[in-house]
Amino acid sequence: FNILDAYPDLTIERFGYTIDPSNPYKCFWFERWTGTNTGGIEVGPVNLPATGNVAQVPAHVMSVNWTPEGKIIYSCLSSPLDRFEGNTSGQGAVFGLLGTGGVSLPDPSPGNVLLMLNQRFIAPLISAGKAFSDEKDIPSWWKSKSRGAEKNDM
Repeated sequence: FNILDAYPDLTIERFGYTIDPSNPYKCFWFERWTGTNTGGIEVGPVNLPATGNVAQVPAHVMSVNWTPEGKIIYSCLSSPLDRFEGNTSGQGAVFGLLGTGGVSLPDPSPGNVLLMLNQRFIAPLISAGKAFSDEKDIPSWWKSKSRGAEKNDM
C-alpha cells in the first residue's frame, strides 16, 4: 500500500535514545507520528479517497539490535505506550495512519483471531506486506514460535 503518499507531511518525532545497559548492541528510542491524510490510500484492490483527517499516533518504543560489525540484525516497533494518547483509538504506527485514512481495522491485540487470519492468508494475497519472517530466515537463537499477531509464547 502507499501510506507515505497518503500522508506526505508525515512527521516522525524521535526522542529519548538510550543504549540497553544489558546489551551494548541494542538501542531504544521513542517515536510519535503526526500527519494529515491528503492523499488516497490503496490497500490491495481498495482505493480510499483522502479524508483530510490529521493522525496523532500514540508514542511507541523502537529498538534496533546490531552485530559488533555494525550490521542491523533485528528491529522492533512496540505497541502504543498509552492507548489513550493521540486520536487513533489506541491504534499505533501504520495502523493509526490507516485508521485515520478510513480503513476499517480489526482489534490490534495479540491473539486476535481475525488479525492472525488476515496476516497469514489475506495480506499475502493483496501484496500488503509481511507481518513476520519466513521460518527459514529466523535465526536459530530466536526462541519464540509465535509469529505476527499470534499470542506471545514466552
